[in-house]
Amino acid sequence: MDKMAIYNRLPIFMQNWACSLEGAHIVTTRFGSSFRRLLQDYEMRVRWSPEQIAAYRDERLRIMVKHCYETVPYYKNVFDEGGINPVSIKGLEDLPKLPLLTKKEVNRAPDQFLSSAYVGKRIKHHTSGTTGSGFVFYTSPEAISEQWACWWRFRRSLGIEFGTPQAMFGTQKVVPITQTTPPYWRENKPSSQVYFSAFHEREENLAEYCREIQRRHIPWIHGYPSLLTPLASFAEKNGMLFPDIRFVTTGAENLYEHQAELIERAFGIRPHQHYGMCEGVANFSQDDKYRMFVDEDYAAVEFIDERRVVGTTLTNMAMPLLRWDTGDVAEVKTLPDGKREIVSLDGRTEDSVLLPDGTTVGKLDHVFKDTVHIAEAQIHQNSDLSITVYAVKTQEDVSADERKALQQFEASFTCAVPINFKYVAEIPRANSGKLRFVVSEARRGC
Repeated sequence: MDKMAIYNRLPIFMQNWACSLEGAHIVTTRFGSSFRRLLQDYEMRVRWSPEQIAAYRDERLRIMVKHCYETVPYYKNVFDEGGINPVSIKGLEDLPKLPLLTKKEVNRAPDQFLSSAYVGKRIKHHTSGTTGSGFVFYTSPEAISEQWACWWRFRRSLGIEFGTPQAMFGTQKVVPITQTTPPYWRENKPSSQVYFSAFHEREENLAEYCREIQRRHIPWIHGYPSLLTPLASFAEKNGMLFPDIRFVTTGAENLYEHQAELIERAFGIRPHQHYGMCEGVANFSQDDKYRMFVDEDYAAVEFIDERRVVGTTLTNMAMPLLRWDTGDVAEVKTLPDGKREIVSLDGRTEDSVLLPDGTTVGKLDHVFKDTVHIAEAQIHQNSDLSITVYAVKTQEDVSADERKALQQFEASFTCAVPINFKYVAEIPRANSGKLRFVVSEARRGC
């Protein structure tokens, strides 16, 4: 029996205990012994000039490139076979000498990306992203702490401090999908977090969600825009007030203007947006005036054709990713002082699907997190609410991957939905060049 099956059978008070136990482990992982020093360094660099930041970034980039050439087999081959001298990569502008890197190359031979010089603990991550292609990679505890130092610089710049109670709206399955009565949330005490279930966020349950946030006097709401907007819509429609809320932050998906306006009307606070990823190859943060900038001291970020986001890690010595093609698209503007401002962001955009029982489910990229032999996938919801998954496979037999995906669909849906896989040679792109993860023909109410 797997851990989730055991967890789902526990009484609610034991599930809260289990969430707090996992929360304590997460706190230890994210906020290790070097975290405070790293955070202090990140906050100190806010006072640096753009020229100083660029010099700092490029110095770290040179160290990373040298590390990759000397200790990572894949990059040793790339440099030698391409006739590229590692010393010639002196800064961000030299990175185009190297080829772009995608999940396909890493999935083909993941061991070739591990550094032989790294002797610390490697932490395993599963990601999927907007293409639906599964990806497994490793990072170091040091890289995780640095990533969270960068993220907490963003949060603290808004006035959020450690220990601030948070209402979290994400896609972790903290409440059994079969549960039909409140509470539809669980507590993670080490993080001062109440985690609200995305899979029970139906119209008839939203009053319970709102009342719980009010009852606990929670000052900070964080989550996916697609999960915050139904809550905000319900609260506005029913005149519910939240005088304690002082911060709303979003991540993992694109935040659209109409969503930001709705959230502001409902909660009295305009949300701040943050862009980051587990791979740690790019990071953008909004300031207190809602302007979004590239965090130049965290990663080396390029914009191919002035739009496509390509990132290079400066932190992960365990399994470095150079010129990682994120698949995301952004419009960037370079200001006179050298800072790069993100004018618009078209990354992390996942549509939702409508279930026969009226539930809307978004952020379904986790369905394909372990399907490493499916290169790309698109969820197409038909007008009868059935789903056709168009997929590009990398080997003939992908039955095991298909079963994994179907299990994830089943675990994410509150009722049965017919799902059929159709394998194709290529999935058409949108005009932006980005693969739409969900295409829906379902008719929805206003």
